[in-house]
Amino acid sequence: MAKKTMDAQTDGVEGQEALSAETAEAVEAPACGCPGESDIDAIIRKRVYAAIGIGFIPVPLVDFAGLTAVQLEMIHALSKAHGVEFKKERVKSIISSLCGGVLTTASVPLAASLLKSIPLIGYTAGAATISIMGGASTYALGWVFDRHFRNGGTLKNFDAQEAKAYFKTKMEEGKGLVARMKQKISKDAPADAEAPKAEAQAATPA
Repeated sequence: MAKKTMDAQTDGVEGQEALSAETAEAVEAPACGCPGESDIDAIIRKRVYAAIGIGFIPVPLVDFAGLTAVQLEMIHALSKAHGVEFKKERVKSIISSLCGGVLTTASVPLAASLLKSIPLIGYTAGAATISIMGGASTYALGWVFDRHFRNGGTLKNFDAQEAKAYFKTKMEEGKGLVARMKQKISKDAPADAEAPKAEAQAATPA
């Protein structure tokens, strides 16, 4: 009798432990089954870096087309991560609506791209503008689409007018992020440039 009682207590403890473990797992996992924020941040940051680099392409209009391609590819990656069907033309329409009235990919980068055709100062000014505005708008678009998908939305029911306020907020946030990224790139560049020189010197016979 005592053995049966002990077995029953043991089973009860194990059952409670199993239930607690299941509960903990349920709390840790996103309620919507969405990807983790760190995963989304990695997807967006990778494309922001790409957008910054595209700004320094010397050929007018090619850089603008490259920026558009990067943003479309980013949203495709976000759609895939959230399990949402991707429609290229629909996404292009949403981007155009979001940027309407906001100086982003719809206007400034295009004008800056054309500015590169002006000798000397045109390239410098155009590259800087596209890097900042292109990177910031890419960042903003990424988080706008992530928020929509995370709330169970699809491309079909995306309301660009409703998302504009959040887009503008993320745009300003993105400008700060791009400035920090460019500083980091500038600091890393000299070290990267010196490395090959050091290796060459080491390989040269005395």
